[in-house]
Amino acid sequence: MNAFQIKLLMITLMLLDHLHYINNLIPPEAEIVFSLISRCVAPMFAYFAVEGIRNTHNLKKYCLRLFILAGAVFMGNAILNTFFKLFSESLPDNERTLLFMNNNIIFTLAIGVFAIALIQRGKNKKTSLKVCLNAFSVVCFIIGFLFGEWGSVVLPFMFIEYFLRNKRMIRFLGYGLIEIIAILLPFSEPFYFFVFPFLLLYNGERGPKTNFSKYFFYLFYPIHLWLIAIINFIVTIKL
Repeated sequence: MNAFQIKLLMITLMLLDHLHYINNLIPPEAEIVFSLISRCVAPMFAYFAVEGIRNTHNLKKYCLRLFILAGAVFMGNAILNTFFKLFSESLPDNERTLLFMNNNIIFTLAIGVFAIALIQRGKNKKTSLKVCLNAFSVVCFIIGFLFGEWGSVVLPFMFIEYFLRNKRMIRFLGYGLIEIIAILLPFSEPFYFFVFPFLLLYNGERGPKTNFSKYFFYLFYPIHLWLIAIINFIVTIKL
């Protein structure tokens, strides 16, 4: 499968997983299944973000594009959450909390790409500048690890895929370390390894090279979340 085909499959799984945000739409059993089978989505897009680092003609623009999108997601979430807060005052607190949307995996991907780009940029620099860039990369990594959605899995995974691509045994040890971290941290994702079958299916080809294939997946993520949040608001208010 090429990258475009896998991405289409991933956003389908992501959509199924996010349906549980709509109050009383799907039964708990289906929610568990959808959540489980979608654990591959974030690491798969992280892998493609690393591929983007290798293939982009302008790494600065690539980083900037991701951060702009992450900022747009933050802003859109904030606007919707403010609206929901204003028009749901009559609801009990436990129902109001179901309205708010805070997902932003784009921020985590942007931090990961930026942190790798800093190290890459410092390779041929003088020692002092190289140390500064590497130190800044570590700071970005820690911020993303602690505060980014899926950060404790996605960021180590991105670093492993970029820096250990040709070191098979060390890369496998890195995967195991991620799993240990994911098990130990209560907010992590221990089933991230569901991504590996799709990595094996990936044939290394990008697929269609059009503006649609380039920007569709960037736009689908926030738009589908905002539509789901609005539908959930309408459903919850009516209930």
